[in-house]
Amino acid sequence: MKEFKVLVTENVAPEGIDILKKDPSVRVDMKVGIKQDELKKIIGQYDAIITRSGTSIPASLVEDPGKLKIIGRAGVGVDNINIEAASKKGIIVLNAPTGNTLAATELTLGIMLAAARKIPLANDSLKAGKWDRKRFLGIELYNKTLGIVGLGRIGSNVAIRAKSFGMKAIAYDPYIKKSKADSLGVTLYENLEDLLKEVDVITFHTPLTTTTKNMITAKEISLMKDNVIFVNCARGGIVNENDLYDALKSGKVFAAGVDVFEKEPPESNKLLGLENAFATPHIGANTMEGQEAVSVIIAEQVLNALHGRPYLNAVNIPFMKSQLPEHMQRYFNLTEKMGKLAAQVTKGRPEKITIVMVGKNFEEDLCERKFDVPFSYQPFTIAGMKGFLEVSLKESVTHINAPYIAKDRNIIVEESKTDQFDKFNDLIIFVIKTDREETSIAGTVFPDKLGRIVLLDRFHLDVVPEGNFLHFRIFDRPGIIGKVATILGDHHINIAGFGLSRQKTGEEVAFVSVDDPIGQKALDEILRIDGMIEAKAIDL
Repeated sequence: MKEFKVLVTENVAPEGIDILKKDPSVRVDMKVGIKQDELKKIIGQYDAIITRSGTSIPASLVEDPGKLKIIGRAGVGVDNINIEAASKKGIIVLNAPTGNTLAATELTLGIMLAAARKIPLANDSLKAGKWDRKRFLGIELYNKTLGIVGLGRIGSNVAIRAKSFGMKAIAYDPYIKKSKADSLGVTLYENLEDLLKEVDVITFHTPLTTTTKNMITAKEISLMKDNVIFVNCARGGIVNENDLYDALKSGKVFAAGVDVFEKEPPESNKLLGLENAFATPHIGANTMEGQEAVSVIIAEQVLNALHGRPYLNAVNIPFMKSQLPEHMQRYFNLTEKMGKLAAQVTKGRPEKITIVMVGKNFEEDLCERKFDVPFSYQPFTIAGMKGFLEVSLKESVTHINAPYIAKDRNIIVEESKTDQFDKFNDLIIFVIKTDREETSIAGTVFPDKLGRIVLLDRFHLDVVPEGNFLHFRIFDRPGIIGKVATILGDHHINIAGFGLSRQKTGEEVAFVSVDDPIGQKALDEILRIDGMIEAKAIDL
């Protein structure tokens, strides 16, 4: 019988360790708090390592991996692990993203109740020997409207439980289909501003991305009713802390419950000095049951991977890209960028993704069935899905889980092949259909080995999808492009490249490559130009 050695470097709930130890082919070594230099000396002796956030796995640690095949993270975040370096060495990286869902859900509800009834203040007052009942006049949650920003796993669970309080649940999530919201009994709003006008309580359950950073500022707060309750157990930076402070201090916002901060631990954070701001130190996942769940999940999946059985929650697919021929790796990268672009230029809720592979380069079946996933997509399809989904979900999307996330969101994914399209012999086409429109983006790799976007719907382009862009659509009128350049210059944004495509209908589409991200103020000025149909800042 083959023996596997598993190294555990941090305090993981014993339920998971027991699962490992009960397998007669597994030997578990506990070395909690091991130093990096010692870990580097011995890591190659083990088939798997299980960590939490306190053990760093940099590229240097897996440079000579020896027997190491699996890195297991007992939790969600994997920012302490160099995923790319592990992938290049063929090491599977696993995490446990679902184990803490209920813990985060219940903390959200707990903080909501604490803020509504001023429970922490009342507790501190009573323990200080006071009996000041009038001071702690609260707000009932019954018959109030709860606005949920982000209707994923945690947001959905919050909605289900909030309804038992007699609350009306409404949500904003541009990446969730209406059918999912309907199944939860949640009214889905098309834009955030309309939701903000209706809420009595608002809670956030989204990752921190370029789209969600400072999603709520003084401008958005001004749209809301007086005496709204804020809850943020998702990520610091979604709500502008200075603007929330001002709204709490003025009384515009009744109370806020915060588990996450822009800087952690928070230093000299003004929110902590307010009586109506209730805070916890990022403890969303910290329950005994949550820690037990992630321990059990990671132990079970590490064992499955060691024994060659199907496993879940891998955040990488070793070799999927590296086993492709070099020129096909470029198409893989290109398709991922096309997915990212599609997510940023398309309006509406995604319903269907279609990947069309054109030319002899794509004749061979390259499905990665050996990675034990119940999908037989081509690598390019997986790359496109990952690129599309990560715009909204950021680091929680990987090549391995992208098909599962698409399925969970009821997004249909199809792929097809054809011999020729338009004037191109080799081409990848990414088609996204939403409830509002259908957009096609096509790309190819040129002899200079650079992948380029060559079509956006009916417009012919020549765009290398790297860096920051201003994308805009205009009516063909004199002077518009000059005004755009002037605004960018006024905001100290340097233009690195300019691509323009014109149609006989009088419309033009442009992609302007810029050296720095385009701020909202510059974008607002550009949108006010007469003849401007739409303008967006694109990050590729």
